[in-house]
Parts: sequence; structure tokens; C-alpha cells
Amino acid sequence: MTFTPRRRIISAVALSAILSTALAGSASATVGQDPTTTTPPTTAVAPPAPAAPAAPPVLFYLPLGGEVLAEGANSPEVFLMQVTLVSRGFWLQDAPSNFGASTRHALVAFQKYMGLQRSGKLDPFTRFVLGATMDRATPNVATFGRGVEVDIARQVMIVSENGVTNWVFDISTGKSSTPTPRGSFKVTRQINGQRISKLGQLWRPKYFTGGYALHGSPSVPNYPASHGCVRMTNQEINFIWDTNLIPVGTPVKLY
Repeated sequence: MTFTPRRRIISAVALSAILSTALAGSASATVGQDPTTTTPPTTAVAPPAPAAPAAPPVLFYLPLGGEVLAEGANSPEVFLMQVTLVSRGFWLQDAPSNFGASTRHALVAFQKYMGLQRSGKLDPFTRFVLGATMDRATPNVATFGRGVEVDIARQVMIVSENGVTNWVFDISTGKSSTPTPRGSFKVTRQINGQRISKLGQLWRPKYFTGGYALHGSPSVPNYPASHGCVRMTNQEINFIWDTNLIPVGTPVKLY
């Protein structure tokens, strides 16, 4: 059997101490020698440079504790919140670290989905629930191909593909006096522009039964408030149109 000798690694501090001791011994050994003997000059050894301070840790996850964040904030923690929301399937379109309206709606959609207070802020409880896991939102009904679920109870809309969530959107359905119809339908027609009807102003509507549609609106509160349609933000419906996420023929289930 052959043994390979181990190399001993010596730190700069230890090496300096060894050299200093050796030089001190060499100097004492010259005492009493013949003065005519030439002694090589000793070279001073500089002390080791102080170690550089450790860099602050870089966070790649949302801390479970911290300050309350609200619309208008701009910070690294906002970016971590956005990353976590998107990873869990909640759609937003604001610039990284910018807590804008799109991020607020995504946070409200998460609060609705999880049954939390719909504050639109990263309050302590929302922060903990959001940061504790990275589980993606799941549709209630697994469908083959593309499907849309409008969860009237939770006031969210889930678009999925073969049972896997593409995106969760913040919505507002019909108020009690003008309820949104429930049942299984399909997108039958759409208008790429503004539509004025008895149900109100509909931006880029996608109709699923009669005059009821998924459409953009400048007002999407965190409670049922529409005339029966499924209100979304203009940003949300623009994204759906621009990516052809919900083409004509897509099944829409409302419950």
C-alpha cells in the first residue's frame, strides 16, 4: 500500500509567527561569534494585513419578519415579495422592486386565495404566510388543456393548463343585486377595444354568455362590485390579449 504524504497548510499569521521566531533565534545565535564573521542582515517581516470585513448576506427569499410594505414602496424586499408572488402563480407587471398597482392587486389576489385580510399590504401575517412556503396556487378543478376558473367566493380567477396554474388574477364579480351567472361556459366572442353596454364600460371584453364578459376596468375593488361581469384591471386584460392566454373557445367555469 502506498501512502501519500499530507501537505500541511499554514495560515499567513502562523507563517509570520514561525518566521519571526526563526529570525529571533538566528539573531541570538550571532552573540559571541567572531566579530570578523559576516552575518547576513535580517529582513523584517511585515505583519499580515487585516482581513476584509465580511460582506452582508444576500437574501434570496422573503424574510418572515420585517416592516409593513404598501403601494409606493421601493426596496429589495419589495422585489423579493414580487418574486415570491410570481413563483406562486400570482400575476403582476410592475418593475422589479417597485410596489405599484399591479403588485398590490397580485398581493390582494394572494390574500383572497389564502383567506387573509384583503389589505393590499404586506402586513406581518401576510408576510409570514407568503414567505413560509413556495407552493404554487392550484386550480380547484383539473381540466384537460386550457381552462378558466372564476372563484366567486374568493374573488380570484385562475387560468390553468392541464391542471397546472398559469396565473391567478385579482377580480371583482357581480354585486348581490346584479350577480354573476354561475356555471360552465366558453368564450364565444371578443371585442378588441372599448365596449359601452348596459353593464357598463367594458375594456377588451371576452364574452362567455350573453352580455357577460371578462373585461378590463379602471376600478377593481377587493369585493363584488360589478353589474355581473368579471372585472379585471386593464393591465390584466391587456396581458391576456397580448399573450392570447384566453382565446375564443376557452372553457370558463364560474362557481
